[in-house]
Amino acid sequence: PYTVRIPRIAVAAPVVSIHVNDDRVLVPPRELTVVGWWSEGAAPGAARGSAVLVGHSARAGGGVFDDVGELQPGDMIEVLGASDALAYAVESVEVLSKEDLARNAEEIFDQGGRGRLVVITCEDFDGTSWRSNIVTIASPV
Repeated sequence: PYTVRIPRIAVAAPVVSIHVNDDRVLVPPRELTVVGWWSEGAAPGAARGSAVLVGHSARAGGGVFDDVGELQPGDMIEVLGASDALAYAVESVEVLSKEDLARNAEEIFDQGGRGRLVVITCEDFDGTSWRSNIVTIASPV
């Protein structure tokens, strides 16, 4: 239902609705260039809760969020809906191990706090699996 644009890293991608699987894992869309929005959480622009977007990093390139780790506080993220455009400013970019992501999941996926955007992708491929995630938090402008 949305399009996300991140000018600093040349992202302009469609966003589709996704859900957690039976193992409570939020799996990105199959397509490398499509972003998933956790539709069980807040929608972008909501006054409360985390609007969570996830997308692929691909070690060979071509993943929508390959360069998310280059974002810096103050960089802009735009979420475009059918009738509105929302602007967010990056507050933080943090690499978390899978264990730290699980330990901090309640805070990262918080639905009770002020509205914000959370962008998540994989990081640190060890040849077999991704060992960590990049978690980017952005606030409405």
